[in-house]
Amino acid sequence: HLDYLQRLDFQVKVRGFRIELGEIEASLLAHASVHEAVVLAREDVPGDKRLVAYLVPVSGRQVDTSVLRAFLKERLPEYMVPSAFLVLEALPLNANGKLDRKALPAPDASPLADFVAPRNPAEEKLAKVFGLVLRREQVSIHDDFFALGGHSLLATQLISRVRSTLGVELPLRALFEAPTVAALAERLSANT
Repeated sequence: HLDYLQRLDFQVKVRGFRIELGEIEASLLAHASVHEAVVLAREDVPGDKRLVAYLVPVSGRQVDTSVLRAFLKERLPEYMVPSAFLVLEALPLNANGKLDRKALPAPDASPLADFVAPRNPAEEKLAKVFGLVLRREQVSIHDDFFALGGHSLLATQLISRVRSTLGVELPLRALFEAPTVAALAERLSANT
């Protein structure tokens, strides 16, 4: 006889991709610093659904989200890597002791790195384009496009705006290889 406990897979559709949240959670749990992991598809900005990972570190360990992002990129396609990682002391539980998904906090929309202003006209223009595409007031030259919520559709828009604003043809791959304003500006000066 079978005991049906609960359905473990939560399938969501984000930017046209069908995603098994359990697959992302399993990949997160494979990392030595992660004790518990939950991934949600949140739509905090209407029309902009994003994957958010909630993590509880292994006791006495720190979770380095940039290391974790790289770890996931080796195991999952880009569209399955969460755009935000929130480290919590514990996952919120409801009265029945089950995960309370509604109590999980929304990711902070502030930039991830300390703000560093553009140092030259190319960085200034790129920072403006990043800000427009990502709908942010300001973008530090060291903020990662994908860590700020960028994804392949927005990457295409960014490359198109770089073409129209700076008059430069960039392959889409360039943004994946150099995802910050500073790194992309360096690419541009090397190309000219």
